[in-house]
Amino acid sequence: MSKISGIIRTMVLVAIIVVLSFLCVIQLMRIQIVEGSTYAEASEKSYTANQTIQAARGQIFTNVNGVILSSNKTVYKVIIQKAFFTQGSENTTIARTLNILKSNNEEWIDELPITMTEPYKFTGDEATIDKFKAKIDVNVDATVENCINALINRYNINTVKYDSQMVRYIAGVRYQMEKKDFSYNNRYIFAEDVSKETVISLKEQSFLLGGIDIVEEPTRVYLRGSTAPHVLGTIGAISEEKYAELRDEGYSLNDTIGTNGIEKAMESVLRGENGVRTITRDSSGSAISDEVTQAVQAGNSVKLTIDAEFQDTMQEILENQINWLHYYDDPNRGNLCDAGAAVVLNAKTGAVLAMVNYPSYDLNDYVENYSAVLNAEGNPLYNRAINGLYRPGSTFKTITGSAGLISELIDRTSQGICNGVYTYYSDYQPKCTGFHYGYTITDALKVSCNIFFYDLGRRMGIEYLADFASKFGIGTDLGLEIGGSSGRMTTPELYEKLVGTEWTPGNTLQAAIGQSETLVTPLHLAVQAMTLANNGVRYKPYLVDSVWNYDMTEMQYKTQPVVVETIDDNGTDAFETVREGMIKVSTNCTWPIYAQTWIFDYLPYSVAIKTGTAQVTETTYNSTICGYYPAEDPQIAFGIVLEKGEFSRYMIRNIIDAYFYDCYEPDLDEDGNVISPWKRWTEEKTPIR
Repeated sequence: MSKISGIIRTMVLVAIIVVLSFLCVIQLMRIQIVEGSTYAEASEKSYTANQTIQAARGQIFTNVNGVILSSNKTVYKVIIQKAFFTQGSENTTIARTLNILKSNNEEWIDELPITMTEPYKFTGDEATIDKFKAKIDVNVDATVENCINALINRYNINTVKYDSQMVRYIAGVRYQMEKKDFSYNNRYIFAEDVSKETVISLKEQSFLLGGIDIVEEPTRVYLRGSTAPHVLGTIGAISEEKYAELRDEGYSLNDTIGTNGIEKAMESVLRGENGVRTITRDSSGSAISDEVTQAVQAGNSVKLTIDAEFQDTMQEILENQINWLHYYDDPNRGNLCDAGAAVVLNAKTGAVLAMVNYPSYDLNDYVENYSAVLNAEGNPLYNRAINGLYRPGSTFKTITGSAGLISELIDRTSQGICNGVYTYYSDYQPKCTGFHYGYTITDALKVSCNIFFYDLGRRMGIEYLADFASKFGIGTDLGLEIGGSSGRMTTPELYEKLVGTEWTPGNTLQAAIGQSETLVTPLHLAVQAMTLANNGVRYKPYLVDSVWNYDMTEMQYKTQPVVVETIDDNGTDAFETVREGMIKVSTNCTWPIYAQTWIFDYLPYSVAIKTGTAQVTETTYNSTICGYYPAEDPQIAFGIVLEKGEFSRYMIRNIIDAYFYDCYEPDLDEDGNVISPWKRWTEEKTPIR
């Protein structure tokens, strides 16, 4: 009996299996044949898109102690992917996203040159507005209302569904999308650096926001925004014109690019390589696959030659000098000074140790309120250190004197005749500041005797003087990574072109003392001083010490000093003689209030400087100075200009103290006492920095 029941159970089980198999076959046939087209259609509605993964831009840090100035932080960005952006519902999705952003007090990208609120007005300059009108196909004389209506028609914005404010918002986003070449291969960045609360809100409504996505990507941050902003430079969006040039280099219109300073000069190093994320979603928006198909590669980092602490101290020294001039309030001695710049170089390599401007700015303020910085008094964005052009004044006499010695028109014992007026020409008789009869070149430099150098310039001629000055870099591109003006050296051709009158012998006299049409930057003055310090060897100034991997753990390459000119003194000891004169200048400097208290008292070495009072107008002068220290074995060279200023020489003692002592951690002996930096320099003969 049990055997029969077992057979029955087996037969029942087989029957069930047969029936189930039959039903499966029927269902499979229904899926494949009856509903096959439906599933195929659903399958065809899945979308695959490539999403750019933005590379982190390389960091910028300083030479001493590795202080990071420019870095990155990860932020949330709201983007739109065209592949997942439902056609026909663009404005609806944008409006919903805008409402979420508004409710969370977020800002979004809008560069439409029309105010955000009524009454609508154009914003930006005339060229920007004309370009905007051309892009949306309206006449150049179109009113702002005409442009709004053109945008409504261009982007099919429903003015019944949306109020005028939302219409303006949608128009701004749609215009920006078009401007940024929104496409399947080019996402659109809707908003940057949004809060976590906003991210949550967007994700909660993601089923209504097809194409809207959140990504975490790096953005530039400035950890010490007031330290060397002109050197670091800025980044910005790629213009349409620039994009045409960079398209083949892998840039997109959503990328940022260095616009000035090191950010621009080292763009190819800092940039990095973007990655690619490939996403496939079905018709409901659910992700089918999501993978990184091309790894992102962060940019390399750049180490600068400057020292952050010394840079900041130099900024203080410059600002304090200008503030002191206002406090001193001598109407004839620089109390109108409102701007200036200073550059300090490593005298043995050309490396820039500090480069400061006044007025200056903070890069964080630049990012947060560009217009305020742009329109601030004194034009703080202007890099006077490398672009400001000034007559060098009497600092140029070191070049004229060197040329006279090397050409053997004079030697260290040659005496000049200065009776207060130069009488060689009957029709042009310029004056001197005093009477310096029988002075040699070293004393002529000390008292800055104009007539000594008038006569020397006349005898050598402007052609020789101009050619010799070019060897010091005057009127030439100095080759700094971030550029800068070449300045100019006075010549008959240049003078006649600029002034429109014929060159006269008197112009040669003025050129010999750094006047006429000769213009230099503070960097030129520092390079001039460096060349004198090195007995005629001129190095190319540079700001980039080395390039490292992003994390700054492995050096890629290091900048080597480059000699761009060597001036042969023909055995005349010209530079040593000029050095002696520059040292005499420093021994002639007292503080203005404390009579007979010398600026350079108690320094262990001599200071070599040459000052200048360069005429700007009949009543205003700039204060200039160049020099180096220690005179016996130069370590630093400097150039300074104070616009409408005076007493630039008072800054030099502070610069020396700051560089050689204040801005570094002192060495201690076995008992914990500070070892004098002068002792270390004297005994070890090694650079203090």
